[in-house]
Amino acid sequence: MKAIINAILFQGVWLACVLGGSTVALLITPLYLFLHDHYFMNKRCEWRLVLLFFFLGVLVDGSFFQFGIFSYSADAQYFGNFPPIWLLCLWGAVATLFAHSLAFLRSRYYLSAMLGFIGPTVSYIAGAKLAGITLAEPSFFSAFAVALVWSLILPAGVYYCEKWALYTKEDKPL
Repeated sequence: MKAIINAILFQGVWLACVLGGSTVALLITPLYLFLHDHYFMNKRCEWRLVLLFFFLGVLVDGSFFQFGIFSYSADAQYFGNFPPIWLLCLWGAVATLFAHSLAFLRSRYYLSAMLGFIGPTVSYIAGAKLAGITLAEPSFFSAFAVALVWSLILPAGVYYCEKWALYTKEDKPL
């Protein structure tokens, strides 16, 4: 049941960040992380995964903006090619899924790569439309770039959950 609640809460954070922007993200994400810490987190070292994903967000989405795969709408005010705060908040929130609602991916690297290729790509396309971020044309290229990167990131999250022993004994692969 906790895995389902974890996934639902994350979807609420995703929607709040995408629709509300950085100000809302800076209010909602710490609240979400507080709840996650107190009700879901099994081991304190899960914070390492949250920090790792935050810095991955700076690197990955920063590169997407730098190389023109993503761009801001004309009226958006951000800091150069640095990803918006709301997007970085989502990276930290994504990290909270691995040891909980994505625990079924434990030791299933091929499946996590396939899901990484599809799920985050759909999320990015939907989020971009809602948040005023433009994908480079042809949009198929942009979507493919996101899919390719996330097909590596999702298995990396699974790997670090295993390496740092974030899964509980009940979290066995299906």
